[in-house]
Amino acid sequence: MRLRLEDNRAADRDTVPFILRVDVRELTAVGPGEIAIPVHLQDGATPSLNVEVCGFRIDGGSPLELRRPVERLVRGLINVARLPDYVLVARRSRRIHPVYTLGDEVLATTPGGPVFRHVELARVRDHLGDYLHAVGELGAPGKSDVLHVRGVDAATLTLRRPHFYLKKRAAGDDDNEFWAPVFTTDDGGAIYTHAASGRREVELSGGYEVMLLRAQVAQALQAAGRLSDPLDLRADRLLPATWRRVRQALRLTGAVLVAGELALDIYRAGRLMLAVEHRRDEHRYILHPGADLDDLRERTQRELRRRGMVTPGADITVIGQNGTRRVASGF
Repeated sequence: MRLRLEDNRAADRDTVPFILRVDVRELTAVGPGEIAIPVHLQDGATPSLNVEVCGFRIDGGSPLELRRPVERLVRGLINVARLPDYVLVARRSRRIHPVYTLGDEVLATTPGGPVFRHVELARVRDHLGDYLHAVGELGAPGKSDVLHVRGVDAATLTLRRPHFYLKKRAAGDDDNEFWAPVFTTDDGGAIYTHAASGRREVELSGGYEVMLLRAQVAQALQAAGRLSDPLDLRADRLLPATWRRVRQALRLTGAVLVAGELALDIYRAGRLMLAVEHRRDEHRYILHPGADLDDLRERTQRELRRRGMVTPGADITVIGQNGTRRVASGF
């Protein structure tokens, strides 16, 4: 492994004065071969430098102080001749667990413990979380902490938040849930997720790629016998920038779904109807799908009731452009 420090000549050089280039070609089988790790300047009474590598932070007073710790950390992160594609972060305990992609599977290791592998990142997160709760790393057994997923930028080893999630809630005891984070590819030209024994990827298409990926994953889950109704799968917790992009591909109908104090604008995406919910506490957006207005009301009401957003006896209505009200019934 070779490390080379160089001045940063980009526009952000005031806050990132250096780039630490790490050549890992002799140690990795996939990936860019050379990583460009940003070295950040931390202002204060005594200015210092720091880097973040897959979520692990290293501080130093000078660039030379960072070289050896970075080399040790990068070597320690390499597994099965690969650097992590994801990390699972325990927010309270601040523990970070690297996750690697190997063929169609993703796997997470534990220091001196078991290895968890599955075709879906969600299953690996669940199994790892159960194990860490059992051994007390995430607190007492009983879900006192949760694991949050972040993507790893292969070129810089910085972390990326998912742009949104594909999610399905279990309808009963004999049903299963599904959860998968969606990221952009390293070149920024597509979005992807791992689901149903494979990587699912769709090129950017003016915001419509979110609907295309949702449909592709729903079809794959149906073929695997894990989803009976494709509209049970929704795009969930979109980042604001992602929602702005998606909104350009939708047609605002002028109708509004009213549920208690919530008022959700209704859009059309091809044959699909979408009620858009803004989760203000997270500043994220949920796209509730439906085949038509009646179907949309029923599905949205079930989800909002599950979350306690609508009381069991309350009706949910759709107010059209002309002010007419259509009340959901039969619940």
